[in-house]
Amino acid sequence: MSSPIILLHDHRFEKAHLDELSKKIEETTSRPVERHIFKKRKKNFPDGSLIFVVVPDEEFREWLLHIGDLDVTIVLIPYEHNPLQQASYAIPNKAEEAIALAISESAGKISSHIRCDGKPVIGCVTVGASRWLERAGIVETVRRLFSMRLRTFHIKTAKEQEIKTAALMIEAGDESLLNRKRSYFFKASDNQCRRVAAVIYAPQSIVGALKLRLFLANKKREEAENLPPGIGTLKTETLTITSPDNQPFPFAYDGKTERKRTLVIESVPMKAAILTGASCVGGEEKESVRIQNLPTDSDAIGFFSKKPLPLVPIADESAFAELFKKLRDSAKIRRAYLILLLVSIFMAAVGLFQNSSPTIIGAMILAPLMGPIIAFSMGAIRFDEALMKNSIKTVLFSVFLGLAASAWIAWSMPFAHLTDQMAMRTHPTLLDLAVAIFAGIAAAYGYANSKVGESLAGVAIAVALVPPLCVSGIGIGWGSWSIFSNALLLFLANIVGIVVASGAMFYLMGYASRKYVSTAFFIKLMMVAVIAIPLWLSTRTLLAEEHIYSEFSQIKRIELPKKRVQIQLSRILHKEEGTFAVVTITAHNGLTPEEKSLIARQIKTKLGENVGLIFNFREIY
Repeated sequence: MSSPIILLHDHRFEKAHLDELSKKIEETTSRPVERHIFKKRKKNFPDGSLIFVVVPDEEFREWLLHIGDLDVTIVLIPYEHNPLQQASYAIPNKAEEAIALAISESAGKISSHIRCDGKPVIGCVTVGASRWLERAGIVETVRRLFSMRLRTFHIKTAKEQEIKTAALMIEAGDESLLNRKRSYFFKASDNQCRRVAAVIYAPQSIVGALKLRLFLANKKREEAENLPPGIGTLKTETLTITSPDNQPFPFAYDGKTERKRTLVIESVPMKAAILTGASCVGGEEKESVRIQNLPTDSDAIGFFSKKPLPLVPIADESAFAELFKKLRDSAKIRRAYLILLLVSIFMAAVGLFQNSSPTIIGAMILAPLMGPIIAFSMGAIRFDEALMKNSIKTVLFSVFLGLAASAWIAWSMPFAHLTDQMAMRTHPTLLDLAVAIFAGIAAAYGYANSKVGESLAGVAIAVALVPPLCVSGIGIGWGSWSIFSNALLLFLANIVGIVVASGAMFYLMGYASRKYVSTAFFIKLMMVAVIAIPLWLSTRTLLAEEHIYSEFSQIKRIELPKKRVQIQLSRILHKEEGTFAVVTITAHNGLTPEEKSLIARQIKTKLGENVGLIFNFREIY
């Protein structure tokens, strides 16, 4: 006698629908169908029965507890109250296609189900911040990103392998379901449809979290040979997840949410077989554990579990040992450094007196000052005390040597006038700070990227350091406080801009210390604020000059009867008494005192009361 064909249906199902469904099953199997109202504990079915089930998810979930020892084959029929069954078992959304699985040779068979702490699960179990995967508005997404922190978990597999890590979320379920849902994280050839599969999400920065979200949103993503950063996967028979700090963690499954300190997710074998539209192939029996992209050392776990995620990834020092060694060498005073520094100082000082741009550029290329400055920047973001001390000593020695050598050259030279190249470096502004910031970015990138090389960084930094240092020394040699202080302010502004910008660049490239990164950036921002105050005052002077030039350009002519008058703004002087415009007036046949007074009043009206006037009158006959 052949095995019976049985249709188990929800008691709410209408007779017309049942008749139609029974007819389709009979046409497909060519055998009569027995109808039974579904009962959760019903289990007295003959061995070999082919059972078609059309019931809601909640009732089917509880039924899984009672069919483990039944020798039957189950075919799930889709309808509006079983979306979890359809998704989890890859059931076609049309009844006739689902029924066809009963005679399909390609249909897979699942002879196990997942239990979470003894409760059957149809879909996935999500442990931790499951809302991270949910769609949200821009404001909510940003809020989640900047408040995210990883949670410490201890995970044990069926083979007693213990994993200590920090993760944002763990997603676990039947391996057939996870293989389809996250196909790009698993190898399709190893889908046995009888184990627990898990994906561990542990983004180690806000940028990393955004990349993972984009990765998951890419539905066309094919199987990845290597797991993305911050992703780990497991395949095992039993998964035990424990909170080491004894704090209960949230978890959710099939629309239910709970909190526990220890959670056991296991694959329970059944004698019954559930047909699935997914492919189930034989694979290796051994566990699969891929956790190389997760934080597993105690320092990393402590860092990520105690504070919100940093903006960008922060890597271990071991990954950049070569760069750190190069910077430590740059922070020390060696013979080659001393020779290049002296040559560049003397070349720059002579070039300033010559008013020669090529000579000054040559000094810029030779200058080795960028090495210890960049080393100090790295030491600051990593709080490497030895690197910072060596860098500061080298920079201070270089500054003292540069000032002393330039002062001696200025004292010994038979010249005492300010050249254009010198004057260019005695009016520092916020624009100079901006230049230094760009130089710092180029320097950090050049040091970190061996393909770019150090020459790019050397030119970018030296252009903003050697000349103002030498001009400041010349101010000492001439006994001019204004030249010394203004040029030194430019030099210091450039150092601060370089240190802050290169530190930010190193941070973005992942070189910062996990422990001190926030403190280091606070200190650097304070440095910028302190140096920006005098630069802003100097910038105001520059803006005042620009106002004078702009207003003066609108003075087309001075109306005088029968006189041709030419007016020229020669220069602008800044004295203790205020700002003065030096104006040269050329007139044919001279000017009377009344005409001179008229010209002065008209110019004064245009420039304003805050600007003084110094006139040079030239008469042409």
